[in-house]
Amino acid sequence: MQTPPYPANEAIRLTVLRSLHILDTKPEERFDRITRIAKRLFNVPIALVSLIDAERQWFKSCQGLTVCQTSRDISLCGHAILHNSPFVVPDTLLDERFCDNPLVTGDPKIRFYAGAPLAASNGSNLGTLCIIDRVPRRFSDEDQHLLVDLGHIAQQELLAMQLDTLDELKQRNAEMKLLSEMNEFLQACLTVEEACAAIASLIAPLFPGCSGGIFTLTALNQVNNVAHWGAELGSRPDFLLSDCWGLRRGRAYRMDGTDRPRCQHILTDSSSANGGISASLCIPMIAQGETLGLFHLNTDNAQLLSEAKQQLARTVAEQVGMAIANLHLRETLQRQGGRVLSHRAM
Repeated sequence: MQTPPYPANEAIRLTVLRSLHILDTKPEERFDRITRIAKRLFNVPIALVSLIDAERQWFKSCQGLTVCQTSRDISLCGHAILHNSPFVVPDTLLDERFCDNPLVTGDPKIRFYAGAPLAASNGSNLGTLCIIDRVPRRFSDEDQHLLVDLGHIAQQELLAMQLDTLDELKQRNAEMKLLSEMNEFLQACLTVEEACAAIASLIAPLFPGCSGGIFTLTALNQVNNVAHWGAELGSRPDFLLSDCWGLRRGRAYRMDGTDRPRCQHILTDSSSANGGISASLCIPMIAQGETLGLFHLNTDNAQLLSEAKQQLARTVAEQVGMAIANLHLRETLQRQGGRVLSHRAM
């Protein structure tokens, strides 16, 4: 048996593959549709979308097998990714590279293999669309062209995932720049009101399609709105701490169309559970163990408050909370300093 060698660009290839976050994900109809067509078109018992990781081949789509992966060392797809054209083995028992391969001598008893490589945008072959038979067979040029055509469809799905990943990375970079800019403004602000107003003017690009506000907490457990952005605040501007489940529980609280208890400060009307609001998010602003206020978001499209956006909102709430705590400390020190000067003047 011949173990498949590594491609010359193996490190780059693996980096691209793993950046797609596709390995070990659930089956998807867009890939299963392709393998079903391949299995029927070529009248074979097995059709796979196989991706080659460092030490295994993993099947994103699998028709005719009950396993989801095998060792890379014994994979025929490991050989197929070394080529930019279909890799065809008409009879494995007549090929010295595979005649004693455990996938040939044992289950699934591969006698025929054909695989079309699936390339990323940089040309790295990430895996194959392959078909397998348990008997030898011929594979004409026309058959190879058909397999390549189906492979291109599977490849386009991988490229779409790659573009989505690149878009996500660009979005994360843009968010990091905005967070850095916010932090600079917060450090330069002289009062809590100025800090909240600065955040309100900068925050819209971080949460497109969302409205919201920043609330501060008074000594009487009264919560007051000090800044807002977007179409509507989605909350009463003033309310008690006990009206918000996020503040009462001391952690972020998301409400949507489910039967979760509703914060009493969220505005509603008679037509729906949350009025025109599909989802809302309440995040307590806490610094040094002290609750300082509330960061609130709402939207008429619940998908806009994804887990990634909720994590981003928590980061913003932490930044604002720390800034408010620092400004409170500065005001306290200034007052103490003023009293000392007044006492010395006397």
